[in-house]
Amino acid sequence: MDEGKKAKESLNQELHALRIRLAEAEVQDLQSQQLKLKLAALEQVVDNIHLGVTITDTDGRIIFTNRAEAQMHGYTVEELIGQEIKVFLPGGQWSPLSKDRIKKFKRLTRDSINVRRDGSTFHIRLTSDVVRNQKGEPLAIVTTSEEVTRRKQAEAVQTALFRISDRCSRATDLKALCSDIHNIVGGLIFARNFFVGQYQTDPGLLSYLYYVDEFGATPAPAPLGKGLIQVVIESGEPLYAGQDTLEQLILEEGLDAMDSPFVAWLGIPLKAGTRVLGLLGIKSYTEDIQFGRDEQELLLFVSQQLAGAVVRLQP
Repeated sequence: MDEGKKAKESLNQELHALRIRLAEAEVQDLQSQQLKLKLAALEQVVDNIHLGVTITDTDGRIIFTNRAEAQMHGYTVEELIGQEIKVFLPGGQWSPLSKDRIKKFKRLTRDSINVRRDGSTFHIRLTSDVVRNQKGEPLAIVTTSEEVTRRKQAEAVQTALFRISDRCSRATDLKALCSDIHNIVGGLIFARNFFVGQYQTDPGLLSYLYYVDEFGATPAPAPLGKGLIQVVIESGEPLYAGQDTLEQLILEEGLDAMDSPFVAWLGIPLKAGTRVLGLLGIKSYTEDIQFGRDEQELLLFVSQQLAGAVVRLQP
């Protein structure tokens, strides 16, 4: 074969290969365009559903969220992109999942309490799934969220009250009972810092049946001293205190300052008739969390049930 014919065949082969690559590129471009259209359509659908949808990377940073999620929490979509998921949690208390836990992660549905931009909290139902690559390695976590309606909230409260009443009537161990109550109450209100104190007039000591605090260990039994707990025990009435209230009581009543400065504190007496057995309470260390009528009414019910258990188990 002469050189001219070889060159012609080589040129034809190169031209054929080029046509194949061009055809493949056109197919890929078409597929790319189709994928872009599907993605745009999917984003439009997700952006218009009533459920909140948020996608985070494995470090918990928001890489996508829809309008429903943003509006539910009082933000715009643009303000949420790039933030950590803890922006939705009261007090910003959140720890990212370890890589090993994410690898083993399966669909998880749970009820929780989220916080809006203005600091108000609300009940929410969350469902999370892990997005994995073809090798099964986790890439991201997709979470859908639905704000619980007032009717559902009422149902949740009624169920919780029944559980508390049932636990108190059947309890045989007060510490275990207080732990159960803490878990139930924590599903309804912010109660990360929760305590139950028992006061014995003879020898005049306050001891704790249960004590969970972000910044302190369980105090040893001690006399009442001059503080908020003393006010609740001696008055037999609920007491809500912010820092302003505490400072006023320190000036007017000569109360002692608190060892751990708080933002909000709510104490409810445990009473059997007119006799005060102790108190239960919650407190917050962040401006995002305040307490009001809902928290007081719930803890009043809890205190009545718990007081009955205390009388029954420690007559």
